Amino acid sequence: MGRTVAAGLIGAVGGAALVLIALPAELFGRVPLPSGTLTADAPQVAVVDGDTLRVRDTVVRLQGVSAPARGQACQRADGTAYDCGTAAIDALASLVRGHLIACRLNGRDQTGRPLAMCESGGRDVNRAMVAGGFARAQVDAPAFGEDETAARARRVGLWQGRAAPL
Repeated sequence: MGRTVAAGLIGAVGGAALVLIALPAELFGRVPLPSGTLTADAPQVAVVDGDTLRVRDTVVRLQGVSAPARGQACQRADGTAYDCGTAAIDALASLVRGHLIACRLNGRDQTGRPLAMCESGGRDVNRAMVAGGFARAQVDAPAFGEDETAARARRVGLWQGRAAPL
């Protein structure tokens, strides 16, 4: 009798787990993709890292760009190492400092954060990060590929020496 009860419990738990895994959207509802525009004055904007901003209470990832992490080492033209992640953070901070920011939301990244194309002070922030050599263009953003190629040719930012892989 004990084995039968144990087998029944294992079967019930396994079946419940299968339902939770196979049908989560039907059980819990779908989370809508973020859309629209998120705006904020300068005091309501904070730089989280080289490709992430907190705009009011929402953390957004810059769409189409990938910046090095804080502490990541890159090489300058003279061969000396520097923290290119911190350089990317500083560059992003200088782009948004003192300006109203407007971020057009467009889906989510792999971790669930909203993706955004942002403008600050009349500049396309995403494009400026790639064009300045502080971030790489992602494969899903071919429009930024030309900006990355130009930054490499000018040997600026990540491209001034040997860039570390992201």
